[in-house]
Amino acid sequence: MCADTHFQPAHSQGTLVLPNDASDTSVKVRKTKLLVLNGAQQGREAMVNKDLFTIGSGSHNDLVLEDSTISKRHCEIALDTDGYQIRDLGSTNGTIVQGVRVASAMLESGVELQIGKTRLVFCPVQTSAVIPLSRNESFGAMLGRSMAMRRVFAVAETYSPTDASIMITGETGTGKEVLAEEIHRHSPRKNKPFIVIDCAAMAKDLIESELFGHVRGAFTSANADREGAFEAADGGTVFLDEIGDLSPDLQPKLLRVLEKREIRRVGSNKVLKINVRIICATNRNLANEVNANRFREDLYYRLSVVQIELPPLRRRKDDIAPLVKKFLNDLRGKNALSELADFDRTIQALKAHDWPGNVRELRNLIELAFYSEKRPVDLAVFLAMGNLRAIRGAPAQEPQSFAIPPDKSFKDAKSELVEQFEKDFLQEVIRRNNGNITHSAHEAGIERAYLQRLVRKYGLKTGAESNS
Repeated sequence: MCADTHFQPAHSQGTLVLPNDASDTSVKVRKTKLLVLNGAQQGREAMVNKDLFTIGSGSHNDLVLEDSTISKRHCEIALDTDGYQIRDLGSTNGTIVQGVRVASAMLESGVELQIGKTRLVFCPVQTSAVIPLSRNESFGAMLGRSMAMRRVFAVAETYSPTDASIMITGETGTGKEVLAEEIHRHSPRKNKPFIVIDCAAMAKDLIESELFGHVRGAFTSANADREGAFEAADGGTVFLDEIGDLSPDLQPKLLRVLEKREIRRVGSNKVLKINVRIICATNRNLANEVNANRFREDLYYRLSVVQIELPPLRRRKDDIAPLVKKFLNDLRGKNALSELADFDRTIQALKAHDWPGNVRELRNLIELAFYSEKRPVDLAVFLAMGNLRAIRGAPAQEPQSFAIPPDKSFKDAKSELVEQFEKDFLQEVIRRNNGNITHSAHEAGIERAYLQRLVRKYGLKTGAESNS
């Protein structure tokens, strides 16, 4: 089927990745195409010519297939430094690779795909594509020498100076808000406000007012006119965190902001022109939300002119050592490294961990470990998350064993473990600071607003000084 079926991948992990001896600022990948093998579009060819190539029955896809068994946004092919990966987008009938239904899979030359009732073959062509990598191992506060992070930095460096809307995706704890703020700081809007709205933490009856403002008398507690985030950020950037939680009735209003750059305060008919850039983030797969008609497809495409996916820490373990050094310096000062037990052995232990909480979990682990009075500090001991006896100065213990719930998936069990760690860790920090949220946030090394969200999420006790 494919002319290049003799071609072999350049290394075992990647697919169609070519050697590139000339520079360490790019990766060469063989260009590919999809050939439709059956149905009304039999014989059609489509070049996979984007970093994120979408396939489905909806008109906005890069490859639109006329097949009633195919979901609106069925699957996507992502191009990164490892090659090409196909990912199902929560489709109704699944994505089949070589006869096996997959959530995701790396693609090799000549592999056959089935999407709904349509069969396709994935073929390389003679030319190659170049994936640029940043020369830098940092982007403001973001740190990473891995190819995955240098790819992120290259995209951020390219689009920060523009007004393009950016959607940042990635698991919880990967640093989406940090990246958004650094994009703002590297833009011409850097001297203007950077306003954060957490769509998940905001009460549904208040978020419209938070975004667009209100006039006096618009609702019961509206005692005065109030500007919203878009007015407050005039000339700057609005960061919409957890955009997937935005209620359906507000989605058309946000679309109007993107299309016309104008708003109306709640309770007013007056149209106000605004000048803002919008960056959003989500740990959800918004394509699934589009397929389920919970998120507007036109809004999705307006928000994701540029897409940046932050890799989980388990995919960038070469970054663990520099991250540990950075967090040690940030949290404990330049001499903290000397207080750590056997750095090389520690890093090997940390690399063996799966890091379900990502970079945030690593930072919290270091913070947790240094509350112990024992020196040198052995970070490996504290991989047994939630071991608060060590915080209180009790002798360090071997990592705890956790009961494995028989009815939980691997992902759900990990999520529960991380949540328990967050609750225990933060409750202890808040206790030591007598309920003072500002001091607790400073000690934990997180933003005050983020700590407040976690306090609400977990129902933590803060005491009389919680609003200080």
